[in-house]
Amino acid sequence: MPNPTHEVTIYRLSGAVPDIDAFLETLPGTYLDESASDDIAFPEYAGAGAVAFHWRRAPAPAPWVKAATHLIGPLPHDYETLDCGALLQLDVDGDRYAIGFGSGFRAIPEQFKDHGFGLRFTIRAVDADKVRSVVRRSMTGLGRQDATHVPSGIPIGHIGVSEYTELVGRLAGLVDPHDLGLDRGKPVRVEGSAGLRLRIPLDRDRLVALLRRISEICARTVPDDFAFVEAVTPVRDDWRLDDLDRRLDDRLRGAAGEDDTGTRLAAAVPMDLADLAHQARSHLIKIGSVELLCRGDLDLEAVLSRCRLQHRVPPVHALRRGEVRMCEDDEGRRVIGRASADKWLAAAVRVNEREYFLVEGTWYEGGTEYFATIRRRIAGLFRPVPSLALPAWPDDLKPLPGSRKRGEAVYNEWVQDALGKSRFLNLDRTGARTEFHGSNGFEPCDLLGPDNELVHVKAGKGTEPFSHLFSQALVSAEALYLRPDARASFAELVRETSCGVRELPEGWRPAKVVLAMKVNRKAPLTPATLFPNAQIALAHLTQTLARHGIEVEVMAVPREG
Repeated sequence: MPNPTHEVTIYRLSGAVPDIDAFLETLPGTYLDESASDDIAFPEYAGAGAVAFHWRRAPAPAPWVKAATHLIGPLPHDYETLDCGALLQLDVDGDRYAIGFGSGFRAIPEQFKDHGFGLRFTIRAVDADKVRSVVRRSMTGLGRQDATHVPSGIPIGHIGVSEYTELVGRLAGLVDPHDLGLDRGKPVRVEGSAGLRLRIPLDRDRLVALLRRISEICARTVPDDFAFVEAVTPVRDDWRLDDLDRRLDDRLRGAAGEDDTGTRLAAAVPMDLADLAHQARSHLIKIGSVELLCRGDLDLEAVLSRCRLQHRVPPVHALRRGEVRMCEDDEGRRVIGRASADKWLAAAVRVNEREYFLVEGTWYEGGTEYFATIRRRIAGLFRPVPSLALPAWPDDLKPLPGSRKRGEAVYNEWVQDALGKSRFLNLDRTGARTEFHGSNGFEPCDLLGPDNELVHVKAGKGTEPFSHLFSQALVSAEALYLRPDARASFAELVRETSCGVRELPEGWRPAKVVLAMKVNRKAPLTPATLFPNAQIALAHLTQTLARHGIEVEVMAVPREG
């Protein structure tokens, strides 16, 4: 019989709470303090310290009763909901974890959560080829949040996260159970943000062993596939943070529609609460001593109005000390999520041609990792040993007598003649036709490789030739992947050009693009020596084609003296 499990969200507590007494001192006036009955227990765990709370709140009218009464008529008074929950805290080798049951997660004070814990675990444990969902926030100051969900799982590179303009706040995927020390056959589904959601064993010894394993995984070096998640670093200079807070202070004192400070503001939903947003019927804003109810979506002006009324402290301090609660009823009584008020605000500030963004309460500088990220993204495209064996490009290569071909056209024809159409079919200067691409169509590739790779060949000294190469490769691969008429035309072109030697398989779509480049200079072709503009164009090409599952490889065409 399999060991019983239960899906929960695990939080790791920060070092801000030294002991259980300090934790209890934070409860007056909070969710747990409002319970009708509660109790505390000290369960025994081998190798771990444990304390648990459990409670029940007084029955309350169901949140839908008031609206239904208007349309149906009087309803029984005992149509009520009963809210209860439990919270288990475990100290395992100095790491303190909190596990909520029912409404238990609501009793963990925000200031005591390690808000990076869940994401930190997932990017170190999840199989990079089996990512199920990603939620990210754009660094634009507009509060835009995007989510990608693929239940079956896909490689992280196919999702198309913009590494230097988006911050990943939540990631879900599959983990090898043996990596977690679990004796089950199927991969374990996990989701990480501030907390870590997964199924835990309902056995005390196994749970402690699992938490110990989670701590070990969090201490690992992040794999290369997920390194970009931690590549965008916050602003750390105290003088810059003070300047940004001062600018935000000035903006918070103005009305929502006014902006003479160069600072843009927008309401945002904390990524940890994104899945609950559709349940929200109201928001309760508590900045200062007064609570302000906001029905429907959070109103930016309501947040600013509370900040402007704080005279004893700067508005930005009041914002960070404040809280916004997401409620599932119109009266703001049934809280389903909460976060500090600064996490509900997105801001963008321009200072001396540099852009700074407030995301989830933290300041980031946009663009600081731009070229490092670009090079990191394209580094894996340059293999130590290319997958295709293209012959060296002779320096004295000349066209056949009477031919007007020059440059790559001569090389492509020479490769086909030397190696045969079955290995490399010369399709340079040909066209695959579609209704969209006009009468001349588009050039699908220069050479069709032995496994039907789309090979694009270019020689050059500067950026322009290679940027054109990347553009041609993008147009071709997307057209052949997305348009049936393009694939039909290409299949016919391959058959006719090869005189029947080559035939595309039924249902073929492009799976790989090879960029074969001859650089007319002595420096070797590497991500660092590729021209900066070409690096950007290559990164864009790779990211776009990855969404279609198309692999990209870059290889240097060797020179022959």
